[in-house]
Amino acid sequence: MSALAALNEAQSLRLQAYCKLQGPIVLSGPTKRARDMSLREGSHYVGDLLGCLYPRFLSQRFVKEFGDVNWIPAVPAFVKSRPIYGDNRNAVLLPLDVRRHWFFPYDPFSFHSKIPAMVWRGASFQAHRQLFLQQSSVISSCDAGDPGLPVDHPQYRPWLSTYQQLRFKYIISVEGNDVATNLKWIMHSNSLCFMAKPKFETWFLESQLVGGVHYAEIAEDFSNLQQVFDYYESHPDEALAIIREAQAYTRQFLDKASERLLTQHVCQAYFSAVSPPEIH
Repeated sequence: MSALAALNEAQSLRLQAYCKLQGPIVLSGPTKRARDMSLREGSHYVGDLLGCLYPRFLSQRFVKEFGDVNWIPAVPAFVKSRPIYGDNRNAVLLPLDVRRHWFFPYDPFSFHSKIPAMVWRGASFQAHRQLFLQQSSVISSCDAGDPGLPVDHPQYRPWLSTYQQLRFKYIISVEGNDVATNLKWIMHSNSLCFMAKPKFETWFLESQLVGGVHYAEIAEDFSNLQQVFDYYESHPDEALAIIREAQAYTRQFLDKASERLLTQHVCQAYFSAVSPPEIH
């Protein structure tokens, strides 16, 4: 098979971020091969992982962790997500669970034509999301709630489609078990993303996002929501500048051919650094 096409400088930097392994490393424990996996397992992760490994790496052995990975694997593994902080080199990022996370709808509304308010919809299982709903409930300019709660619950709000949320100037992104599912489409939109400094990252490389540049940074305890809202309502040019930077950041992920090449390079970097226990 011919060599992979070379990456440009920006792609090379992303490759270094996705796969930080320094081999040689002998894998321990059970390993997988792509050719032994089946789409009948019913997981979107399987299809996405096979797409990343095809056609060069079908016989190579690897470790994978599916789901919301908010820890560092004990051995080098392919993951959808990982913690940003600490030594996270064993977590090698690939674009997994694409159907749920990689969604970039067209936004037909200009920033100035949108509703001058904040919006959020999501499940509030985690303590920090419950805290967010408590903090936001006293802010009249914030339409935030959990549509999965009983309708008589004070934090219940009816479900809103992505299109309906795009009608708002400010869309809040709150991490869940790992990354926030809505972050990517918010940053692709004409709305301003409100978000605390992220703790987890995916193929989107949330660790490279800068508050005040790519998003409007709010406090980790959400205590300054009103102040941040008031500031950007009074400084719309700054809001628009952040929106433009967010859109520019997002565009690099929209070229499917380039993204496909980069996933192949990440897989190649992984297999160049590790070897299965069977050959030692």
